[in-house]
Amino acid sequence: MTNRLNVMWTYVLCRAARPALLAVAVAFGCAPAGAVEPAEKGGLDIYYIDVMGGAATLLVTPERESILIDTGWPGENDRDPKRILHVLKEVAGLDHLDHLVTTHWHMDHFGGVEGLAKRVEIKNFWDRGLPEDKIEGLDFPDGPKADDPLGIAYRAASKGKRKTVKAGDTLPLRGDVKATVLAASGRVAPAPENAPANPLCAEAPADQEVDPSDNARSVVVRFRLGKFDFLDCGDLTWNVEKALVCPHDLIGTIDLYQVTHHGLSISNNPILLKTIQPIVTIMNNGPRKGGSAGTVERLKTIPSIQAAYQLHRNAETSAADNTDPSLIVNTDEQGGKFLHVAVSPDGSRFRVQFGVDGPERTFESH
Repeated sequence: MTNRLNVMWTYVLCRAARPALLAVAVAFGCAPAGAVEPAEKGGLDIYYIDVMGGAATLLVTPERESILIDTGWPGENDRDPKRILHVLKEVAGLDHLDHLVTTHWHMDHFGGVEGLAKRVEIKNFWDRGLPEDKIEGLDFPDGPKADDPLGIAYRAASKGKRKTVKAGDTLPLRGDVKATVLAASGRVAPAPENAPANPLCAEAPADQEVDPSDNARSVVVRFRLGKFDFLDCGDLTWNVEKALVCPHDLIGTIDLYQVTHHGLSISNNPILLKTIQPIVTIMNNGPRKGGSAGTVERLKTIPSIQAAYQLHRNAETSAADNTDPSLIVNTDEQGGKFLHVAVSPDGSRFRVQFGVDGPERTFESH
């Protein structure tokens, strides 16, 4: 009789569960309708939200602390903020956002802030600085200028809650997940004393012309939980990517690599890819943004990569110039499906799944 009652009450709770009740529901072995199966207790969840070639990556730590990296595009009836909110609340079961990291000042990375901030509380904002901060040595080739509507919206939403990060900083997260800023504003973190030279640098390709845009000034963050490492470089470009691994490797091996700059070929320097040896790559491209054929081909030459996911098929290139069709999340150009990565508590393995109940694969970390 006791077992039958337990089953009955678990069923009732699961039927009634909503995001605000997620913690209670999980304790009884269920989750709200539409929620994905989270990482094991003590694990890390990463959600790649489809913002059509913009960027919006949500991490939820074992302590249920949330970190969103970038907010996608503005406009489109707040399409991207709504997609972010759906994953944050209905899927991850959270009612606020603890940290927002803005990698750089391009509209596909910070344009969704206004729409998001009016829908959910954002407690902390982290960015590479604004022009009015007057930080010595920092420049802002792409703004945001004082009269830029997107800049005005960001300043209003982040007022009193934002901090500037520089290379070498760490984000103040609770628990075992460590977030280290490896580059910001075109500068990389200092190499540890007596760090050995990276032998792969002997085969590094030549530098390209200096990138004058804000892409080259992107904030780069490495997240670590146990054996697992995740790298997000925003839209960093060729020369600064090289500086992260040459002459010294400042990154180490990476298990999950967010393909930089939506997969454009002016990023994803081969020497970076060869040094970090990613196991899984995820490209946050759109059907007509990012996903360069050159980058897809470059990823195929890296022996460590076991799966190269794309959020969309590049509709403007051939099938051969895209990844394996089984690794493309959105088959409809309108998109909207997310990709979920669930990391084990010790970081020794991670599961990648399409949306709530799509195909999944499990990988071993380095």
